[in-house]
Order: sequence, then structure tokens, then C-alpha cells
Amino acid sequence: MYRLFFLFLSISTLFSQTNFPNSKVQLIDNRSTNLHSLTSEVSFVSFWATWCIPCIKEIDKLNKFIDDYENVSVILINEDKPGDKAKVKSFIRSRKYPVDDNYHIVFDFDKKLSRQFSAQPIPLTLILKDNKVIYRKRGFYLGDEVELKKQLDKALND
Repeated sequence: MYRLFFLFLSISTLFSQTNFPNSKVQLIDNRSTNLHSLTSEVSFVSFWATWCIPCIKEIDKLNKFIDDYENVSVILINEDKPGDKAKVKSFIRSRKYPVDDNYHIVFDFDKKLSRQFSAQPIPLTLILKDNKVIYRKRGFYLGDEVELKKQLDKALND
């Protein structure tokens, strides 16, 4: 049994997603685009949902410091159900998320991206450099934002 577990663990690590795909996605404003058009040299990506308290805490902390990183793009991949699109839009407006040219909300209604990155449970946070995953973290606890800043600084300075 242990051999089977370690074999599975080895295979999943070996084949885990390291390149950020250039999948076509739908933005919160209903436009479609490819993911790579949203990334920059360094990007912060988080799989999240409106019902996920740790996700919201992470985004709230991110929003307090992300303006210090003008060269970092933010891509928040929403995992709510397709029928909840209006609810998600209302949530974004009420929380005053700074959606702009460097801060994007995309929908993953078909869960294709979620499956590619084994994103469940959420939040799953990725930091990308040149569309390659250089940092991956699951979950969020208060204080984790210190590590996120450290990883962003490291990515920008390497």
C-alpha cells in the first residue's frame, strides 16, 4: 500500500503543471482572451471563489500591497458555478477589487484550469515568472502574505 502511495506521489509530482497554459478564458467583463495576454514577466495567480473565506482573506491582504508591485499582473481565477456570474460581478464591485490592465478576474466554469493545476481545495496560489510556475501554495492563513511578498520580491530580483 505504501509503495502505491509513493508511486502515485512521485508520478503526480513528475507530471504536475509547471507551465502556465495559454488557454482561452472569459474575463469578468465578458471578453474572451488568452491567459498569456494577461500575464507579465512576474504574475500572481490565485484560484478562488466567493464562498471561500481563506480565498477572500488572501485577496484582501494582496490588495493592500499589490500596488507596490506595478510590474506584477494579478490573475484571479474564479471557481464559482456558471450560474453565479452575476453574484461574482456584484461581489467584485462590493469589495472594490481594482480590476484594470494588470488585475484580472477570469472564470473557470468548465474547471479545465482547475483540473490542470489540481486546484482543489482552494485557494491555490501560484507565482509565475515568464509563464512558468516558480511558487505554489495551497490554503491561506493570516501572515502568509509575508511569504507571498518575499516570493514576489525574489521573482522580480532573479
